[in-house]
Amino acid sequence: MYPVIPREWEERTRGAVSINVDGCVLCGACARACPTNAIEVDRKGSTWQIERMACIQCRGCVDNCPPKCLEMDQKYTEPGGEKIVDKFDIPPRKKAAKKDAPKKDAPAAEAAAADDGDGPLTCNKETCVYCGLCAKECPVDALNVQRKPEKIWEVNEDECIKCGACIDKCPKDSLSFGGAAAAEAPKAEEAAKEEPKAEEPAKEEAKAEAAPAEGGLQCDVESCVFCGACAEACPVSAIEVGDGSWTVDKDTCIECGACIDQCPASCLSMAEAAPAAEAPAEAPAAEEAPAEEPAKEAPKAAEADPKVEGYVAEVKEILVKEYKIAEADADAKLKEAGLAEQLIAFPYLMNKGAAETAKKFK
Repeated sequence: MYPVIPREWEERTRGAVSINVDGCVLCGACARACPTNAIEVDRKGSTWQIERMACIQCRGCVDNCPPKCLEMDQKYTEPGGEKIVDKFDIPPRKKAAKKDAPKKDAPAAEAAAADDGDGPLTCNKETCVYCGLCAKECPVDALNVQRKPEKIWEVNEDECIKCGACIDKCPKDSLSFGGAAAAEAPKAEEAAKEEPKAEEPAKEEAKAEAAPAEGGLQCDVESCVFCGACAEACPVSAIEVGDGSWTVDKDTCIECGACIDQCPASCLSMAEAAPAAEAPAEAPAAEEAPAEEPAKEAPKAAEADPKVEGYVAEVKEILVKEYKIAEADADAKLKEAGLAEQLIAFPYLMNKGAAETAKKFK
């Protein structure tokens, strides 16, 4: 009954690209994402245009628009015999009115409130790792980031178009308009200081479980699919991914977390290094006791833990039944390797399953 009854378009119909001229910042990200060069952005002339006959409705421009001013209308472009080029004039952006600077004694939260998040682009230098991802993402090259010989983060406010692409790309959330990120930093620090006081008993129990001695970027190789997405996301090329191998140069790694965000298998994590001085400092009275006492206590704890005891028994049963190892030999192997002690120190090892653990002892 069309056109008497208007057509009802499906929810994901890809029709014509439309633009909200008030939100456009003329960054050009849409033009660079367009595979058919159907979009043209003129910053000097403040115009945005699209050639409808060249557009293939791929939605690439919409997905890559930093200010999200592009949309896919469900209605298709009307048919015609001429090539249609829609050209839009982009109104100049109004600069935020300068407000009185807050007093030096005022807290950072009040300083951010004075800008209301509409001020110039700022960087929280306390959390910034100078990875350079923001500078690479900037469509107008308004950022200058260097790590060597000295750490530099600079923004050219005259060139910055406030598209927000750098803020979305920052792995540490150090960038903001008007200093919002810098205002949140003291709150996060205060919260971090309060947590140790409230959770001291829990932390002591965590120490007993023995966290990994070596900190930095860690990879669960068994879960890794070796896709290389982490290596591509690393701004300092600290990660190497080969056929079944994953390595990281921890001297080069800046611990920005960009690789963790891009990992599709969620097998990367950032671990804190255990302080080397903690072990001696915790046991000043251990000088009087023999050095072998902690090692003797570990097996007792293993026997008292039903989970560990059951897991070890399951591994032993698999070695005997599936791998045809004598029961006495299997028991000797597990004791020699100190499997029970390892499970107490690292309980997460039991997540791999007894069958996987048994393979290492077959």
